Amino acid sequence: MLKTTLITGSILLASLYIGFGDRFTFLPKEMQTTSVQTRTSLTKFGTGLIPKWVSNTKEKPDAFERTEQQLQQEQKAP
Repeated sequence: MLKTTLITGSILLASLYIGFGDRFTFLPKEMQTTSVQTRTSLTKFGTGLIPKWVSNTKEKPDAFERTEQQLQQEQKAP
């Protein structure tokens, strides 16, 4: 029971530090900077796990362009 509580508490404290450590004014500046760097590293690691064809959002708005052109051609045709 004590082991589970310690693990859960450690994970909760680490998550709070990583997520909000830069906003805690009572922490030293070095710890605030480390929080931001850790969050940035975790974000880059997490996005690196996703294939580029899934996360490439720049091409998604143009995905339906061909369909729209075909609809416009059908509307113009008698």
